Amino acid sequence: PTRLREALVHSRNLVSIRLLRAIGVGYAVRYAARFGFDPARLPRDLSLALGSGSVTPLAMARAYAVFANGGHRVEPYLLLEVRGPDGEVLERARPLRACPECEAAQEAAAAGPARAGGEETGTTGRAWRPAPRVIPERIAWLMRSMMRDVVRRGTGRAARVLGRPDIGGKTGTTNDQRDAWFCGFGPGVVAVTWTGFDRLAPLGERETGARAALPAWIRFMRVALAGVPVEQRPLPEGLVTVRIDPATGLLAAPGQADAVFETFRAEHVPQATAAATPAGGDAAPEPIF
Repeated sequence: PTRLREALVHSRNLVSIRLLRAIGVGYAVRYAARFGFDPARLPRDLSLALGSGSVTPLAMARAYAVFANGGHRVEPYLLLEVRGPDGEVLERARPLRACPECEAAQEAAAAGPARAGGEETGTTGRAWRPAPRVIPERIAWLMRSMMRDVVRRGTGRAARVLGRPDIGGKTGTTNDQRDAWFCGFGPGVVAVTWTGFDRLAPLGERETGARAALPAWIRFMRVALAGVPVEQRPLPEGLVTVRIDPATGLLAAPGQADAVFETFRAEHVPQATAAATPAGGDAAPEPIF
């Protein structure tokens, strides 16, 4: 068996296909809508796991922002404000912003226009609006953790040159090297690089996401994150880190030398240990999601 983390780190796409088949294409398409993708534009077959859908870099940036900000969907905007000839503000954007601390206030506001402690629970006076939560915080944390491993020891390892433990992302390469992608994040920023021709001509042999797209991402992030402190987020409630056997995903045996740490949702922590695995190794791996 191959753990999902290892499959993502090393771009083992057969695991993605098996995962999609297990959860169902229909469910995956509906779930993708949470990230802003149009379900009507996504293929309804297993090729979806290989990136057969056609999306823009901006759409991918919006989707990756959900992971980066802890589970909220924000919308891209191009103009912050419009001013007249006298400098007066004619129109100002009120963008969506990830605001975990606003969620309690939103719940209170949904219950009615009551005031709590003398403070209005609405957000009318703000220059921004709290973005809706579309996935749980702990799922976003797990995804960030796995994509950071892509940079630490996987297909995105060239980005280690930035010297930051808080960046992550994923490479992408289509058949015949017609498109090369790198989608990634750092503290407060998401960036997507795409390399390809307008007429879908092949880029050339070995022109993968790591080779053709990642270098531009690195150059951008070197400037974008200059002077930005390293981000350290606490483990969300409901996640548990345990030692596991890397070959099976089961709990590590006492004293196991090659054990690794893995983080699970609390309800999905493996119950069996590697020592209890049959000699044939046919125990089913535990999902980390």
